[in-house]
Amino acid sequence: MPINYLAKLMISKVTRLDLFLFFNSLLFLMMCIFFYFDRFTMFHGRANIHEFFFYAAVIFFVIFCVWLKFRKIDVPYYILVLTELTILIHFSGAFVEVDGRRLYEFRLFSVRYDKFVHCINSLIGSFVLLYLFVKNNYKIGKFICMITIFSVLGIGAIIEILEFIITLTVDNNGVGTYTNNMLDLVANIIGSTIGIGCYLFYKKPDLK
Repeated sequence: MPINYLAKLMISKVTRLDLFLFFNSLLFLMMCIFFYFDRFTMFHGRANIHEFFFYAAVIFFVIFCVWLKFRKIDVPYYILVLTELTILIHFSGAFVEVDGRRLYEFRLFSVRYDKFVHCINSLIGSFVLLYLFVKNNYKIGKFICMITIFSVLGIGAIIEILEFIITLTVDNNGVGTYTNNMLDLVANIIGSTIGIGCYLFYKKPDLK
C-alpha cells in the first residue's frame, strides 16, 4: 500500500473506530507482555511458543486490515460495544480460572466454554455484517440473511484453517482434534442463525 495513502489516513480526523482499535491493540499488546505469554507457556509449555506468536501476529494483522477497510465508516456505539464483548469473553477464557483450570476448559451441560465463545462471536458477527449490508444500502431479505450465514461460516473456516496450520507446524499444540474443529463450525452456524433470528425479530424487515 502506498506510503502517502497511509500518511493521509494518519492525519485525517480521528474516528470512533480509530480509538476502539487503538485501545484494543494496546490492551492486547499489554496482555501479551504481562499475562498471556506466561499463561500460554504454563498451560502449553515453552516448546509451543511458536503457536502463541502465530496467533498474536494474525490478530494484529486482522486489526490493521479492519482499520484500513472500515475506518471511514461512522460505526455506531452498539456495534463497538458488541465487538468489545466478543473480545472480552475470549480474553476471559484465557485468564479466568475455574477449579485451577482456564475458563476455556470449563464445561456447562457437557459443552466447553470455547463453544459458547464461538456461538456468541458468530451471533454478534452476524449483527455486524447485517449492519454493514444496511450501511451499503442493501435491503435485508432472505438472500442477504443466507449470505450473512455463509460469510460467518467462511470466516470461521479461515480460523479453523489457521489452526490446521498450527497442527502441522507445532508439536503438542493446543488446537484439539478434527472433531473439535467441526464442533467449532457447528457452534458458529448456531450462533449466526440465532443472531439473524434476533435481528429479524427486532427489525421486522419485509423478507422477500
